[in-house]
Amino acid sequence: MQAIMTKDFEHVGDDAALTVVDFWAAWCGPCKMQTPVLEDLDQDYAGQVKFASLDVDQNQELAQSLGIMSIPSLVIFKNGKPTEKVVGFHPKAALKKYLDSKLAEAMAE
Repeated sequence: MQAIMTKDFEHVGDDAALTVVDFWAAWCGPCKMQTPVLEDLDQDYAGQVKFASLDVDQNQELAQSLGIMSIPSLVIFKNGKPTEKVVGFHPKAALKKYLDSKLAEAMAE
C-alpha cells in the first residue's frame, strides 16, 4: 500500500480503474486495525485495485476538502474520480465483498 501526500494525490487514481485511499492517523486505534486488512487486500487485488494511504494529520486541508469527518475513512476512486466513501473499521470479508461488487460495476461500464 503506497503512502501518499497532498502533492501526490492529484494522480492517485490515474493508473487504475479502482483506487482505495485510506485516510488515517497514528493516534487512531481503529485505523491501526484497518491497516493490516487493507495490506492483505492490496495483495489479494494486485493489478486490479490500487491501494494508498494518507495521514490526515499531515494532510489536513486535503482531508477537509474531501469531507473526511472521522477516521478511518476509505475513499473509493473510479478512473481517478472520488465516487464513494466508507467510514469506520470494516473486516476483510466485508471489504472484499464490497470491492468485488465495485470491480464488477467498473468492468461493466
